[in-house]
Amino acid sequence: MIRTRFAPSPTGSLHVGGARTALYCLLFARRNDGRFVLRIEDTDQARSTEASRAGILRDLRWLGLLWDEGPEVGGPAEPYLQSECIDLYNQHVDALLASDQAYLAWESREELTAMRDVAVAAKENFRFKRPAYTDEQLAAYKAEGRVPVVRFQAPSHEITVNDQILGAVSQTADELEDIVIRKADGFPTYHFAVVVDDQRMGITHVLRGQEHLMNTHKHLGLMAALGWKAPAFGHMPIIFSMDGSKMSKRDKAKTARAAARAWLTAQGGPKDDMSALAATCGVDAALLGAFMAKKSDDVDIAEALAAMLHVDLPMIEVMDFRKRGYLPEALINFLGLLGWSPGDDRELMTVEEMSACFSLDRVGRTPAKFDVAKLTWMNAEYIRHAAPDRLLRALAEWLEVSDSPLRDTTEAQRSALIGMYQARIDTLADLDRLATFFVQRPTSYDPKAVTKHLLKGGGLEHLAGIAAVLAELDAWDAASVDAAVAAYAERTECGLGKVAQPLRIALSGAAVTPGIGETVAFFTQQEAVARLRACLAAVAQ
Repeated sequence: MIRTRFAPSPTGSLHVGGARTALYCLLFARRNDGRFVLRIEDTDQARSTEASRAGILRDLRWLGLLWDEGPEVGGPAEPYLQSECIDLYNQHVDALLASDQAYLAWESREELTAMRDVAVAAKENFRFKRPAYTDEQLAAYKAEGRVPVVRFQAPSHEITVNDQILGAVSQTADELEDIVIRKADGFPTYHFAVVVDDQRMGITHVLRGQEHLMNTHKHLGLMAALGWKAPAFGHMPIIFSMDGSKMSKRDKAKTARAAARAWLTAQGGPKDDMSALAATCGVDAALLGAFMAKKSDDVDIAEALAAMLHVDLPMIEVMDFRKRGYLPEALINFLGLLGWSPGDDRELMTVEEMSACFSLDRVGRTPAKFDVAKLTWMNAEYIRHAAPDRLLRALAEWLEVSDSPLRDTTEAQRSALIGMYQARIDTLADLDRLATFFVQRPTSYDPKAVTKHLLKGGGLEHLAGIAAVLAELDAWDAASVDAAVAAYAERTECGLGKVAQPLRIALSGAAVTPGIGETVAFFTQQEAVARLRACLAAVAQ
């Protein structure tokens, strides 16, 4: 049976590149009646967090990428967290030590740095090879209290990856190095744990990004030394931004720094004085200084700067797209076509439709560019064609991660908003720009609209007149409001626009809203009339 796996490290949020990897693993498994396994690679004890692990599971579920085996689901290959398999890894490390295919390495961090510096000075690549320690050296290391790592002795022959996407890719023996397989803290490295886990879980196909390609030669060497059959490998194209750079979480820090530098320049003070900026955005000045000096790419600092400076950071992680109001089905559809083609002109496809025709021979080799404009178009198409109840659920999901004032709306009000704006928005976040006035009274009115529609053509008089009509209206719904407005326009012979536009301005602060009846009827009768009177009072001053 085909068995694929997605194996993220819980050291941060889920990158869209990781989401695409998970999607392709799921599609390949579904296409071949196989199993899609989720494994959490948490052997990096310094950086792995429970919050990150929970966030990855949350994002995968939001995208609809549900795993057949893994955390919170279980399965025959438990455990699915690497941190629960330390004894097993040690057994295999000890087996390699016993067969002399691995050895204890005693070099300090400073010594390794010096060795790399020598290689750089000689314009050579640094590749660690097994030293010949003397008894005196070993005794001295032990006396110092050094704790050795375990290194795997690389094979003395060429290793070739017969990649399912890229074809044959080889490394000569000189290009291989003796990698660390167990760290000084007793935990296995990524390279070793991943090999053991793929074997014990029966993974048949490893699909991952091309950035891992050179690691695969190391993994094949380890598998051969342990006497295991290697799975098939397929390395997918890297995702680039439209400018040709690799999409990276560092892009957020880069954007935030540029905005911060512009702010500091505008203030006219010393550019290295972070105190005012730190106080304004609520960040420790020392941490901000390190961030601005590129010694840190702290996402929290980047987001704090962006919020204070009103800057949109690049969308890199799945949660970024969720917060910006994209639908999961649109994002998944877009990611599916980001490096793979079904072989025809289809663009809007469900996961089921993609899995029915997914094959590795249609996965590209060259980098794929993440076109946000194309994603936004696709998202708008999904919104246009979604059933109202689907959009109602999506809106609720978006409001869970948004600070939009629309969070205070009822389900009935949200249904009304969907009815008014489904054909007008590209993302759910567009509702913040277009519909916030429904829950927040305007504090000002568009000057041009006021001049055109209130101060000219008797606008104020008509606003006062329709306010009186609406205050006495018995039935309060869109049809009744539309009828009342039409009757007023006919009675005063002013034309419908002379009534509707002043109404829009009074209710929203601007001259553009959905249909006048549904706009007015969204509010309670008391609130609608109060807004009209507030506008009359403000403009008459």
